[in-house]
Amino acid sequence: MKISIYALHLGFGGVEKYVITLANMLSEQHDVEIVSTYRIQEEPAFDVRPEVKIRYLLTGVNPNKNKEELRRAVKDRNIAAGLREGIKSVRILWLRRSRNAADLKQCDSDVVISTRVFHNRLIARYARPGIVRITGEHNHHNNNQKYIRSVIQSCRGFDYFIPISGELCDFYRESMEKQGVETRYIRFCIDKNPDRAVPALDGKNLISVGRLSHEKGVEDLIRLFERIHRENQNVTLHIVGDGDERDRMSRMIEEKGLSGSVVLHGFREKEYIYGLMKEMSLYVMTSYTESFGIVLLEAMSCGIPCVAYSSAQGAHEIIQDGRNGWLIDGRDEEKMKEKILSLLSDREELLRLSGNAIATAEEFSYDNTKRAWLSLMDEIESKRENRK
Repeated sequence: MKISIYALHLGFGGVEKYVITLANMLSEQHDVEIVSTYRIQEEPAFDVRPEVKIRYLLTGVNPNKNKEELRRAVKDRNIAAGLREGIKSVRILWLRRSRNAADLKQCDSDVVISTRVFHNRLIARYARPGIVRITGEHNHHNNNQKYIRSVIQSCRGFDYFIPISGELCDFYRESMEKQGVETRYIRFCIDKNPDRAVPALDGKNLISVGRLSHEKGVEDLIRLFERIHRENQNVTLHIVGDGDERDRMSRMIEEKGLSGSVVLHGFREKEYIYGLMKEMSLYVMTSYTESFGIVLLEAMSCGIPCVAYSSAQGAHEIIQDGRNGWLIDGRDEEKMKEKILSLLSDREELLRLSGNAIATAEEFSYDNTKRAWLSLMDEIESKRENRK
């Protein structure tokens, strides 16, 4: 079958990683293309199999850069620049919609896959009759009723709804069923860890990986570590990632006198991160919200137990209290601090959690997820043959 996956861009991000991983899996048995709205960098951020075709609808257009310029103009009260960037923003949005609509009208694929509400709406309106329509959901609703309604309404006319987590499946299932959309849960996966060695877990090293942005709770992470460091100055925090909060984080670290104990690694490739994990004892997540939390699985695949605030809803899918890590309710900083210090002082407990963490990561293996997706495609192909 021919399968088209519609994406916003192929830069760094969880949805983009999902799109490319899915395309790679399906291309082992099917003719797969990714239709990316923007080309924001020369090559995709993640490895793509040569069998996967990629088409870009807009080149030389970077909406993220435009947003930064508009924000700067507003901050500087530069009216001329603000008007210029505002007009550019409207043009980009118009081009985004018109190019996707035109492409969908001509799409001759057997299956079309969407990952965003924006694409759902266009697919529902412009994709030809008879094409099998699959969509998912990668954002947690956080009980935002307006957003919930927009997700449900955008899925009308689709055949399958496959969100990123079991929790989101359960939440949307009844609403999707009422409009004839079948909800399926196919676990997302992680890349295979090239080195399966169990870590020593005999140090006092904490690690956190991800985009340095407000929703990831980066300020909370530094404040939490300051309290931990006060009680045990041998503990070191390693932060991997980049983002708009990096400069502020650097200032906080310096102001609190933690420069010798917090290491900012910046953005790093997966091989570097897996190598760094060997020296770690505990993964710490302070996110306000997470739809899935793939970084937790990546840490667990290296045998690193995880602790997270329960506000990161996706963590509930992965962390099992007392088995492979701990969830801390209510963003209680004192309880988080005590749990981390307790675990760092008990290597036997860390080793027990480590073994279970590795077992958890195995459940989300690439091969298991690939089999589930290819099985769904076989089912779709069989139904199409029976209709002929």
